Amino acid sequence: MTLTIGAQESVQRQRPGITLFLPQSVASEAVQINYFMSGSFGGYGSYVTAEKGRVSYDIPASVDGKPAGAVKIVAYLPGCEIVKLEITMQAKQEVRTLPCEPLGRVSMHGRILPIAVAQTPGIELEIRYEADWDHEFFGIADGMVTTIHVATVTPDEDGRFEAEVPDFFKQSGLGQGSFQFTLRNTVNRNIVAMLRPTNMPRFFGGLAIRPSYTPFVELSADTSISTPP
Repeated sequence: MTLTIGAQESVQRQRPGITLFLPQSVASEAVQINYFMSGSFGGYGSYVTAEKGRVSYDIPASVDGKPAGAVKIVAYLPGCEIVKLEITMQAKQEVRTLPCEPLGRVSMHGRILPIAVAQTPGIELEIRYEADWDHEFFGIADGMVTTIHVATVTPDEDGRFEAEVPDFFKQSGLGQGSFQFTLRNTVNRNIVAMLRPTNMPRFFGGLAIRPSYTPFVELSADTSISTPP
């Protein structure tokens, strides 16, 4: 058993990769990291699965044994600005410490219409930031857009809710994104409805990034694209 574990660790050390150390103040289970690598294999993108009790995360830098020449990383650490890294692989193993430039939060009050949708038993409102600038950063033409979970709240019986969201307006370059709203079943995570803002500027269908969301955000529920039971 000891020999097997030692052999596995040796193989892992030989594989090209990047180790990202986290600031001590950040909960590792709340970190969200997406990456895209390029090399002789073409391009490949994926993400890191967050876990509790981690001080660092490892990102592979090869595909089918072919090493990556460069790796681009988008990392979100709650309470911090979004980190964008571009790493040229000079060695098989690269090590970086993710910085944390403090980023404040802003209040968001809103209401879901029609009220009947918000009164569906066992639901919660999921708020995500959609980074529509990520394709340009990664250098790709298509694929899934990086989305970052920023808040989960439960609307009241009148469809009203209050949330605290990151003040992305303060960070340069994040305006080319939006907040997306989804009603989900708390048990099976099925989608109950997608929500669209009706009284504030939109960006690709979502809520445009603004310095303030006062007095409130009105959201219209679309149940036509809900997850089938």
